[in-house]
Amino acid sequence: MQKARLRRLLHQYFNNSINAADCMELLDYLNSSAPAELNQLIDEELSVQNEGPEFKGTQSQDVLNRILSDPRFAGPGQDNASKRTGVIGFYKRLWFQVAATVLIFCTAGLIIFRSRESNPSIKPAVNIRQAVIVPGGNKATLTIAGGKTIILDSAANGLIAQTGAGTVLKTGSGQIIYQGLSSGSAQARTDIGYNTLSTPRGGEYQVVLPDGTKVWLDAASSISYPVVFAGNERRVKLTGQAYFEVAKNRAKPFYVDMSGVQVKVLGTHFNISAYDDDNKITTTLLEGSVQITKNNSMSLLKPGQQAVINDSSDRIAVSEANIEDVMAWKNGYFIFDDDNISGIMRKVSRWYDVSVEYRGNYDDQQFGGTFYRSKGITELLNHLEKISKLHFKVSGRRVTVMD
Repeated sequence: MQKARLRRLLHQYFNNSINAADCMELLDYLNSSAPAELNQLIDEELSVQNEGPEFKGTQSQDVLNRILSDPRFAGPGQDNASKRTGVIGFYKRLWFQVAATVLIFCTAGLIIFRSRESNPSIKPAVNIRQAVIVPGGNKATLTIAGGKTIILDSAANGLIAQTGAGTVLKTGSGQIIYQGLSSGSAQARTDIGYNTLSTPRGGEYQVVLPDGTKVWLDAASSISYPVVFAGNERRVKLTGQAYFEVAKNRAKPFYVDMSGVQVKVLGTHFNISAYDDDNKITTTLLEGSVQITKNNSMSLLKPGQQAVINDSSDRIAVSEANIEDVMAWKNGYFIFDDDNISGIMRKVSRWYDVSVEYRGNYDDQQFGGTFYRSKGITELLNHLEKISKLHFKVSGRRVTVMD
């Protein structure tokens, strides 16, 4: 398990926001031989959660025992298998608790709202009405060659599609995997169709392409790719944001195409942000080398560098990158580094699936800080209010920014 994934699962468990599938993944991992850094991650997370001193220095087995003995997950005297069944049962019962909680809050909210109507001097930091806004998660649709669309967040794990070029499998951790024929086989050469993986606002997903390349797709993004990479190149099309770990193949370079910009690699790790509303394409290199091309302009990146191309220009601006900032979305964070509110709210809009409108003068303020993407939008907006002169109003799925 990758360090960032483990950190996120631990955070979600201690924050009581973990779902049943992720909890079982964490249980399985803690039951197996854990890497040395696990204990450090656990201590860091317990520190973030302000756990009491009795938990400091907790080892991975202690955390496993703590989870397994959690009365929410299983009754006394059950073995590991039945305890995991208890996890699922707990989450089924939790839906009824959530529904009851929502009803209570809606009733309380109505009373508070009416009292504030009679006393307009009482102004809430964030006014939440109508919709429950939750953080994004593993949500995506897969459109396979021929036009069939599969909603991945509701599809069962296992085999989800069969083509002449191989099979498509869905895992329980928000990932689809292609197991295909070799690109040189006769059947593969005659059945080269294109699939498209798309995430909605508030969604993210992973895909392992037919050549073994791994792609992490952020919210409101899509990637189109052939079901088998035939010929002497590998080429995909991207909108939105994605992180790539390209399988090495010197004889068959890998290309990413985006709105007139092309990134060429042989085998490397890099991130691309190409959202239409950002009006620019940003490529950040973590490992290896990439070649960026737009019309007659070309530039080569070294690890740790970043190339920015504005939509209105062919100029490729290369600079040193803040890798932690760039990779924050993949690692489960928002990192704001002297960002203005419009840039922040574009990220918030995509992840929480909300629309944003602005009233007054607001864009001269800059913000810094780190925030978990698994936290609720209310907590994030309240935090922004505390460190600025801005105010936020939430109505349904619309957030209004006011000075």
